[in-house]
Amino acid sequence: MAGLSVIAEPAPEPELAPTRRHMLAHTAVLERALARASVLPVRFGTIAPDEVLLVRCVEANAAAFVAALAEIEGRLELGVKASWRDGVIFREIIDADPQLRALRDRLHSRPASETHYERIELGRCVEAALIGQRAREAEAIVAPLRTLADRSVSQKLRDEAMILNEAFLVRRGHEAEFDRAMEELADRSGDRLLLRHVGPVPAYNFVSVRADWLTQDAAG
Repeated sequence: MAGLSVIAEPAPEPELAPTRRHMLAHTAVLERALARASVLPVRFGTIAPDEVLLVRCVEANAAAFVAALAEIEGRLELGVKASWRDGVIFREIIDADPQLRALRDRLHSRPASETHYERIELGRCVEAALIGQRAREAEAIVAPLRTLADRSVSQKLRDEAMILNEAFLVRRGHEAEFDRAMEELADRSGDRLLLRHVGPVPAYNFVSVRADWLTQDAAG
């Protein structure tokens, strides 16, 4: 199989429950494997019909798997998440705009029943400012980190306070340099931002092999 190896074990009965304990065990296995070699991760809970079909699937798709491994060979994934701390950005947006600040103050002194449309307008203005500020701050965080990575990919933001959810593909041995860049960003952000740095993990976001091939291609 072109030098490929598969890490697998018998699936539990009746099914593999997505519990924290099972997911942590899955992650721990991948991390140990990643410390020794490049890894093509599959989604937690992926189950092959049986060992014979699993081997046939790997054999049938060996070329695709080897090509995918070549794209991430000698590289690790590092994730960065950034969010504004509670209330920070809304205060900054209002304080920076005299018109918004005046509108907010007027609304405070009048009953909500009389200010419905003005409150909607205030919300729209704040949302527009929020979008622009998020883009600027996200780029300021990503720019120095991109220079340390071969590739990066944006992930879905989870809430309105989140600025950035980015995965970086970094060469092995460069993790310390990436860590230092994160520390510098944290120092510059002060108390405004919450920066989270996760990894290294297998390159989940930089491989195109679909885990459901285990059943689809093997059955063929």
